[in-house]
Parts: sequence; C-alpha cells; structure tokens
Amino acid sequence: MIKDGNLAIRFITRHDLATLVPLLNDLELRGEYLPGAITSPRTFEKNYEIDGLANDSHEKLLIVDQDDTILGIIWHFKSVPYFNAREIGYTVLAQTQRNRGIATRAVRMLSQYLFNTLLINRLEIRMNTANLASERVAIKCGFTREGVARGANFVRGKHVDMAVYAMLREQAMPA
Repeated sequence: MIKDGNLAIRFITRHDLATLVPLLNDLELRGEYLPGAITSPRTFEKNYEIDGLANDSHEKLLIVDQDDTILGIIWHFKSVPYFNAREIGYTVLAQTQRNRGIATRAVRMLSQYLFNTLLINRLEIRMNTANLASERVAIKCGFTREGVARGANFVRGKHVDMAVYAMLREQAMPA
C-alpha cells in the first residue's frame, strides 16, 4: 500500500469486486472521456482470478480514503513495446470527491513509486484533448505536453484526439 496522509493506493482484493465492478460499469461515473464498453462481472472476476489484475505488463490499483472507501482507480501499463516507459491512467469514481486533488495526489504517489521500483525512464499520460481536468492533473504532477495523437482513441462512437504528456526519470527523481 502506498500512502499519503488520508489517501492510499492499494491492490484490488476479492472483497472489493462486489463494489468495484458496478462502479466501473456505471458509464456516468466513468465520465465522458473513457471508452464506453462495460465488462461482465463474471469476466472481471475471471481476470482477477488469473493474476489479481496485476502482473509485469499492467497493474490496476484502487484509490481509497482513510476508511478504505473506494474513491477511484489508477492503473499503469507498458503501452509501446520498444519504449522504456509506462503509461498511467486514472479515474475518480466518487463524484462527490472530484475536483479535490485526489487524482493529482494518486498520480504523484504512483509516479514516485514506479520510478523508485522499476528501471524505466519515462511515464506517460494520454487523455482526450477535451478532458481539461485530466490535463490539469498531468501539468500539476510535472508532466510535459509532447503533442497530440490525432484520432488515436475510439470513445463512444467516434475517434478522438489524445494529448500526450510525459515525465522523464530525471524530472522526477532528486539528483
């Protein structure tokens, strides 16, 4: 578990599945910028049984408060095979907790953890160019805008442009 005051990032447990799956399948909670596909609870549980949703290529983690209430989910994965990098994604599922800095704190915690534990040189965050809240998270966490990948993601019936932000190890780690 990674902690920062009253916020923590932790692995998903079997006990969490009954609460988490309905949250992830609620398109309104996920917001307009994430793909609209939903996952059957059985498929999600089956994937959980394989590796706990955590292996060398990807990890899904919960963002929780001091009472262990699920606030959101954050994940990282190796996106481009030849990059020495990980991509980070996140969403705050608790609507009443949005715009309170939770995603920013979670991204900072996960970024520091990844640079401290993996021999990677780069972290990336990609978001729909219309997702200004996610863009603010990337900027507040010290990521640099590198450009736009045009028509790169298919979200709710249309292709959207994705802003690409990145942070290099030398930017995140003290000298």
